[in-house]
This record gives sequence, structure tokens and C-alpha cells, in this order.
Amino acid sequence: MSAPFVSIIVPCYVASPKQAELLDETLHTVAGQTWKDYEIIAVDDGSPLDVRAITARHVPTTTLRQANAGSAMARNTGIDASRGQYLVFLDADDLLLPPALEAGLRCFAEHPECGFVVGRREEMTYEGDPVPWGVAAMPRETRLYNSLLGFDWYIIPPSSAMFRRDAVESVGGFRDPWGADDLDFYLRVARQYPGWCYEDPAVTRYRRYSASSSRDGERMLRSIRIVYERQWPVVQGDAAGEAAFRRGLAQLTEIFRDCLGENVEDRMRAGEWRRALRSARLLASESPRRLIASTARALRAAMGQTLRRT
Repeated sequence: MSAPFVSIIVPCYVASPKQAELLDETLHTVAGQTWKDYEIIAVDDGSPLDVRAITARHVPTTTLRQANAGSAMARNTGIDASRGQYLVFLDADDLLLPPALEAGLRCFAEHPECGFVVGRREEMTYEGDPVPWGVAAMPRETRLYNSLLGFDWYIIPPSSAMFRRDAVESVGGFRDPWGADDLDFYLRVARQYPGWCYEDPAVTRYRRYSASSSRDGERMLRSIRIVYERQWPVVQGDAAGEAAFRRGLAQLTEIFRDCLGENVEDRMRAGEWRRALRSARLLASESPRRLIASTARALRAAMGQTLRRT
């Protein structure tokens, strides 16, 4: 058999009937692609539920299983097993719009110097409904490293991008700082290769969550600091790179300190005192002001609930 043009790699962790339903919906959208020369590599990352029962309904899908190691390692497993000249990393709850593969390949044909191309995303609620907000325009430059490092723009979700295999292999695939592994990967690819962004057509639909692993303040603070620590030797001595480094790290630190404050509140309200205390200790060292505000809000909410019961 000749190698398919595109390999679509789907890391899966299915622990509930709802997650099984979302994976099935995701794979159905791949079947609707206008470009048909593709393979799907579904990597079951130690799921409690039977992933093969879902993927078996979708051809051409190869399903691999590994012990739970996180999405970065699952993507690497998929890369190693794939045969395509181009790679798309599709999350198990997002939707690939019909022209996605064809549009990405056409963009590569027009810009063969690029290591990756990025199409526009649409967004939806967790339930799959339209959202009332728009999506910001993508950058027009092709050297995207500083834009990504400065967090001026970000590739969301991974399936909005298509990568040349040699670009992925040249950076060694994904590394795992457990949280910001996609940013780590994008930075390494964008450092070596130009990319091209296109607004039309939209290529993927991104499911927004009110709570997800990216809202875990403790995990994400640790992860983004690992990612930026790895990038400092790359930009040191370059004024524009150093400015982007400081800008991006400062923005992301503030975002995830806010998340940590939300974690304190949510865990106090839920009576998860041990987890709340752990988050509070970290927040006290990161931002005492946020800790005071988060604790006060949680206590007010608890008092309000008590008064309503009485």
C-alpha cells in the first residue's frame, strides 16, 4: 500500500459515556473530509472504557493502546506508527470541518517552504452550541516564533494546524512538561520553520470547557515555567526574542495565577479541604492579594448558602 498523504493522530482518554460520545462525533467529522487520502491513528492513553468499540466503527482507523502517559506521549506513539507525509493532531472532542485536509494541503502546495500551516478555527460550547464571540485574526508574518513566545497569538486547537512530517521529526516530536506540551512543540517547530496562516476556510471547531486541565493553576504554572526555561538559551542576547520571552511568560503567569485563585475557591466550596490548602499555599507564595480575595469570595459564598438553608 502506498503511504497516505495525511495522518490524523487522535490521543484518547475515554473515562465516561459522554467522552465516548464526543470521540465518536469527532471521528465522524473525519469521515466527512473532502480529501480522502488519509489515515487515522487513535492512541488509547490507558482509558478505563473500551476505545476500540468506538474506533472500530470508523475506517481507516488504527487503534493503539498504551499505559496512561498523557497526550504528549500519546501523540508521539501516533507519530511513530503513522505513514503520512503530513500530520494533523486532532483532540478527541473537537471537530474537523470538511475542507480541513484539502485546504491544508493546498496551502502547503502554495507555500512549500513552510513547516506548518494554520487555518482558522470556529468555537462552540461544551454542549456543541455556537458561541456569541468571534475569533481573533491570525498573524500575517511567516516567522511566528516570537508571536508564540510572546503569547501575542496562539495555535488553538492543535487540529487547526497541519505539519510536514520532516518538521515534526526534526524537533523530536512532543516533550512532556504535563500541561503546556503543545506550546513547547509549537515553539520548537516555529523556531526552525516558517509557517503560514490562512483565514478561509475554517478548518476545525474547538470545544470550550469551563473546567479542564488547562485551568489547573498549579500544574500550568509549573509547566509554562519549564517551557520558558527551555527557551531562554535560544533567545538570550537577542533583544526581540528576550522581549517576547518576558512578555509571554508574564502574561501566562498572570493567567494561571488567576486560575489558581479559582482553584482555591472551587475546592473550598466543594469541601475539598486538602486540595484547597495545597492550592492556597502555592497562591500565598505567588500572589497573597489573590489568595485573600479568593478566600473571601469562597467564605462569602459558604455563608450565603448557610443563610439560605436557615
